[in-house]
Amino acid sequence: MFGEIGAWLYKGLGGIKPDPENPGFKNVWLRPNFVKNLDQFEAEHEGPYGKIVSSWKRSGTIIEYKVTIPANSTASVFINSKKVKLDGMPIVGTDSKQGFRLLTGNYTFLIEE
Repeated sequence: MFGEIGAWLYKGLGGIKPDPENPGFKNVWLRPNFVKNLDQFEAEHEGPYGKIVSSWKRSGTIIEYKVTIPANSTASVFINSKKVKLDGMPIVGTDSKQGFRLLTGNYTFLIEE
Protein backbone atom coordinates (compact mmCIF):
# COMPACT_ATOMS: atom_id res chain seq x y z
CA MET A 1 0.00 0.00 0.00
CA PHE A 2 2.69 2.53 0.96
CA GLY A 3 4.73 1.84 -2.20
CA GLU A 4 2.04 3.43 -4.36
CA ILE A 5 2.28 6.73 -2.46
CA GLY A 6 5.77 7.31 -3.89
CA ALA A 7 4.60 6.20 -7.33
CA TRP A 8 1.72 8.67 -7.14
CA LEU A 9 4.24 11.52 -6.89
CA TYR A 10 6.14 10.67 -10.07
CA LYS A 11 3.02 9.47 -11.91
CA GLY A 12 0.51 12.07 -10.72
CA LEU A 13 2.45 15.31 -10.34
CA GLY A 14 5.49 14.51 -12.46
CA GLY A 15 3.37 12.75 -15.09
CA ILE A 16 5.94 9.98 -15.74
CA LYS A 17 4.08 6.96 -17.11
CA PRO A 18 4.92 4.01 -19.37
CA ASP A 19 3.44 4.07 -22.86
CA PRO A 20 0.88 1.23 -22.98
CA GLU A 21 1.93 0.39 -26.55
CA ASN A 22 5.68 0.39 -25.70
CA PRO A 23 5.97 -1.22 -22.26
CA GLY A 24 9.09 -1.06 -20.13
CA PHE A 25 9.58 2.70 -20.56
CA LYS A 26 11.01 2.34 -24.09
CA ASN A 27 8.71 5.28 -24.85
CA VAL A 28 7.79 7.36 -21.81
CA TRP A 29 4.60 9.36 -21.49
CA LEU A 30 5.14 12.71 -19.79
CA ARG A 31 1.83 14.25 -18.77
CA PRO A 32 2.69 16.61 -15.87
CA ASN A 33 0.08 18.16 -13.60
CA PHE A 34 0.89 21.78 -12.84
CA VAL A 35 -0.96 22.15 -9.53
CA LYS A 36 -2.11 25.75 -8.93
CA ASN A 37 -0.87 26.17 -5.33
CA LEU A 38 2.43 24.39 -5.88
CA ASP A 39 5.35 26.49 -7.15
CA GLN A 40 7.72 23.69 -8.12
CA PHE A 41 8.04 19.94 -8.30
CA GLU A 42 10.63 17.40 -9.42
CA ALA A 43 10.21 13.67 -9.97
CA GLU A 44 12.62 10.97 -11.08
CA HIS A 45 12.07 7.39 -12.07
CA GLU A 46 14.86 4.90 -12.66
CA GLY A 47 13.61 2.95 -15.69
CA PRO A 48 15.35 0.06 -17.44
CA TYR A 49 17.11 2.48 -19.82
CA GLY A 50 18.15 5.04 -17.20
CA LYS A 51 16.84 7.95 -15.16
CA ILE A 52 13.73 9.79 -16.37
CA VAL A 53 13.32 13.29 -14.92
CA SER A 54 10.26 15.53 -14.97
CA SER A 55 10.58 18.84 -13.11
CA TRP A 56 8.74 22.13 -13.25
CA LYS A 57 8.88 25.54 -11.62
CA ARG A 58 6.26 28.27 -11.75
CA SER A 59 7.20 31.94 -12.06
CA GLY A 60 4.08 34.10 -12.37
CA THR A 61 2.14 32.82 -15.39
CA ILE A 62 5.15 30.96 -16.87
CA ILE A 63 6.06 27.38 -16.05
CA GLU A 64 9.55 26.15 -16.86
CA TYR A 65 9.29 22.40 -17.46
CA LYS A 66 12.49 20.36 -17.75
CA VAL A 67 12.69 16.75 -18.83
CA THR A 68 15.45 14.18 -19.23
CA ILE A 69 14.97 11.20 -21.52
CA PRO A 70 17.54 8.40 -21.05
CA ALA A 71 19.57 6.77 -23.83
CA ASN A 72 17.75 4.36 -26.14
CA SER A 73 14.37 5.84 -25.13
CA THR A 74 11.89 8.32 -26.51
CA ALA A 75 9.09 10.31 -24.90
CA SER A 76 5.66 11.61 -25.77
CA VAL A 77 5.01 14.89 -23.94
CA PHE A 78 1.45 16.06 -23.39
CA ILE A 79 1.03 19.71 -22.38
CA ASN A 80 -2.37 21.40 -22.24
CA SER A 81 -1.47 24.91 -23.34
CA LYS A 82 -1.63 26.89 -26.56
CA LYS A 83 1.60 28.82 -25.82
CA VAL A 84 4.55 26.45 -25.50
CA LYS A 85 8.22 26.95 -26.34
CA LEU A 86 10.75 24.14 -26.56
CA ASP A 87 14.35 25.24 -25.97
CA GLY A 88 13.28 28.79 -26.85
CA MET A 89 11.41 27.94 -30.08
CA PRO A 90 7.59 28.19 -30.22
CA ILE A 91 5.77 24.92 -30.85
CA VAL A 92 2.16 24.11 -31.48
CA GLY A 93 0.20 22.62 -28.56
CA THR A 94 0.50 18.87 -28.25
CA ASP A 95 -1.91 16.41 -29.81
CA SER A 96 -4.00 14.82 -27.06
CA LYS A 97 -3.44 11.32 -28.52
CA GLN A 98 0.12 11.45 -29.89
CA GLY A 99 1.84 14.08 -27.77
CA PHE A 100 5.00 15.88 -28.77
CA ARG A 101 7.73 13.32 -29.56
CA LEU A 102 11.20 13.71 -28.04
CA LEU A 103 14.37 11.70 -28.52
CA THR A 104 17.04 11.01 -25.89
CA GLY A 105 18.30 14.18 -24.20
CA ASN A 106 17.54 17.11 -21.93
CA TYR A 107 14.81 19.59 -22.86
CA THR A 108 13.32 22.77 -21.42
CA PHE A 109 9.76 23.88 -22.15
CA LEU A 110 8.36 27.31 -21.33
CA ILE A 111 4.60 27.13 -20.88
CA GLU A 112 2.31 30.11 -20.52
CA GLU A 113 -0.78 29.45 -18.43
